[in-house]
Amino acid sequence: MAAESVGKQLRGWDAATFRTASGDPSMRSTVVAMAILESAPNWDRLRARLERLTLFVPELRMRPLYGMVGFSAPRLSVDPDFDLDFHVRRYRLPEGGSWTDLLADARRISLSDFDQNRPLWEATLVEGLPNGHSAFLLKLHHSIADGAATVMIALTLFEFGVDTNPEEPVPPEAPVGFDVSWQDVFRANSMDNLSRVVDGTKGLLGTALRLAKTSLTDPSLAFEKTVETVGSITRAATVYDAPLSPLLTARGSTYTFGTLEFPFEEIRQAAKSRGLSVNDAFMAAVMTGMQTYHARHGSSAQELRVNVPISLRGDAGDRSGQAANAVAIARFPMQVAGQSAVELMNQAHELVAKWRSEPAMRLADPLAEVSWFVPIPMLASVARASDITTSNVPGPPIPIYLAGSRMIAVYPLVATIGAAVNVTMVTYDSKAFIGVSTDDRAIGDHVDLMHDLRAGFHAVTLAGDTL
Repeated sequence: MAAESVGKQLRGWDAATFRTASGDPSMRSTVVAMAILESAPNWDRLRARLERLTLFVPELRMRPLYGMVGFSAPRLSVDPDFDLDFHVRRYRLPEGGSWTDLLADARRISLSDFDQNRPLWEATLVEGLPNGHSAFLLKLHHSIADGAATVMIALTLFEFGVDTNPEEPVPPEAPVGFDVSWQDVFRANSMDNLSRVVDGTKGLLGTALRLAKTSLTDPSLAFEKTVETVGSITRAATVYDAPLSPLLTARGSTYTFGTLEFPFEEIRQAAKSRGLSVNDAFMAAVMTGMQTYHARHGSSAQELRVNVPISLRGDAGDRSGQAANAVAIARFPMQVAGQSAVELMNQAHELVAKWRSEPAMRLADPLAEVSWFVPIPMLASVARASDITTSNVPGPPIPIYLAGSRMIAVYPLVATIGAAVNVTMVTYDSKAFIGVSTDDRAIGDHVDLMHDLRAGFHAVTLAGDTL
């Protein structure tokens, strides 16, 4: 049997994400990109665009294959029974359907588990929104795409005008899938696992030789680098047993979605006026909102533990041209009590810069491999010790279209994945679109939190005007 028939094994962070999402419902790992369209797109043309997308992004035609004993990461292999119509559907909201109804449907879509024996994605067109608008929801498993990869997928799917893009590249031929026996999977996994050990050993030997060479010429530098790397790995792999917030302690297996929208220039200017980045202003706005939410409940959190994806795209050996994850997750406490919006911006800048430079961030995949020796309940418990996840993903700065209809908004709706709150921002066509997901047990009053987060963004943009 051809080697490509057994596909490729999920590795590192991707494999760890798949394993934990499959083993604990509170770790459900879905990304829903919800595009709001000015009108209903042409259905036949949309379907053709999706078919074309699957030819350029082979992961969208691949199903998981599982090992005999379950101690190897699943493989992704072309599905011999790939059926586009299984993954694509459309419906119309009932008469009088509202934004609230759409978000409720997006929530149901996100909370519905994937068929674990088919490609890990689905797309839904929802018509009948107010003002003649429609919504296109693309749902992906987080193990095959991070936020930046989702944007790249969208740029392959969408167009730059009402008409089809001129001189678009011709898609490759549809790949052919084959039935694969457990013996084939076992052999392929054995070879991959052996290769992984050999590569890991070579890497360790290479590192040891470099350190040995350095120690001959500069012993103090060699010792310093060794201590730095070991310390960095220790910090990145530290296990926490509980969230820092005294309020956000409960966790469940369901979450609720909310959305916010702001002029991007206001957020950018608030950061630029102080020599900071958009992400600094974004994180400060979220933390300001969380301060207010705690105060609303007569509580106070000195610190909150934050998850921040650190993009590795552009690093040597990254997978930025693929629909895959190219991130490491920095997890660190951030002081919130008594902090002004400006102080939070500066603090976010320093913390993210510090973690971006940590050597362990470049070892994210090897460190994630260790998770195969850790029971899933323990991994889930560690994830639930985080209070909040923030993620900021740049999107296209100009209008784009889907099957003849202009996209007027796009909201990233991401599962909480153990945290109490997930806040993700995508910038598009001069606006910042923010998706919020809140664990239903941790946040009992979702509407109040949305109000407080909105106030947090206003506070940060006002801070930019006080210079």
